[in-house]
Amino acid sequence: MGSIAQESRITRSSMSDNLGKDYIASARALGVPERVVMGRLLLKPSLIPTVSILGLDIASTFGIAFLVEQIFNWPGLARYGLSAMLHKDLNAISAVILVLGAVFAFVNIIVDLIVARLDPRIQLNATRSG
Repeated sequence: MGSIAQESRITRSSMSDNLGKDYIASARALGVPERVVMGRLLLKPSLIPTVSILGLDIASTFGIAFLVEQIFNWPGLARYGLSAMLHKDLNAISAVILVLGAVFAFVNIIVDLIVARLDPRIQLNATRSG
């Protein structure tokens, strides 16, 4: 809940920056309805920084989980990781780090796909060498 204010400020700032762009002025001059201008032409490119920050916020949630699970005595991956650290179980620590790393990588892939969907100029192409 605390990061919603940050995301809304980033979205507002990005929208106010994009509001002065030429393509918005030309769309209004061509008589495109204001709802379409705001929703499709202005909001979509303005959400790119917000989606990137949201991905980082999701990753930081896993870091906060260590503290929350310890304070409220909830069972979970973070509590298991802390227990493994206290008992110096290197295999369990490696497994927890691997799972958290995989979740972080998955969230970043999802963020990249969403950003590519929001802005068609950003394309995910695989180039062949040779």
